[in-house]
Amino acid sequence: MFIFIALAVIGMVLVAISAFLGHDFDAHPELEVGGVGLFSLRALSIFIMTFGTVGALVRWTDRTPIVSSLWGLLAGVLTYGLYVAAMQLIRSQQASSLIEDRELVGLTALVTVAIPAEGLGEVTCRLKSQTTRRMARSARRQPIAEGALVRVGELQGDVLLVEPAN
Repeated sequence: MFIFIALAVIGMVLVAISAFLGHDFDAHPELEVGGVGLFSLRALSIFIMTFGTVGALVRWTDRTPIVSSLWGLLAGVLTYGLYVAAMQLIRSQQASSLIEDRELVGLTALVTVAIPAEGLGEVTCRLKSQTTRRMARSARRQPIAEGALVRVGELQGDVLLVEPAN
């Protein structure tokens, strides 16, 4: 029973350290899958803590060490799975306010600097409650006046190809 209690205490200490030091104390961030660390210190600490706690409780009921270990393993895996699932759910709720160029394709924009037939101009778009300005070129190789509404057709590097909105 001493080993189970020792594992439970080690797990609790590691969870506490991880809670106070956060991701700075984590090892092997490159092993994270989908943004949630399957091998993060916190996830493994939760497994160890649950394994030790449940193993000690089952051992206290005079079960054999093998039975206690199996119950601890089952509880540890279930708690570990619940933790990873909860962290993935929380992470999936995060949003980004960054606007990527590819998100502008298909939007309507306002020409803020006239676009010559063979040159570059500037357009302004609204996306994610933000206004963004990008360099633009006429897709049909025709001039587009300042103040005209255009549709963003495609992306060429960091330049938007636009055509008049009808």
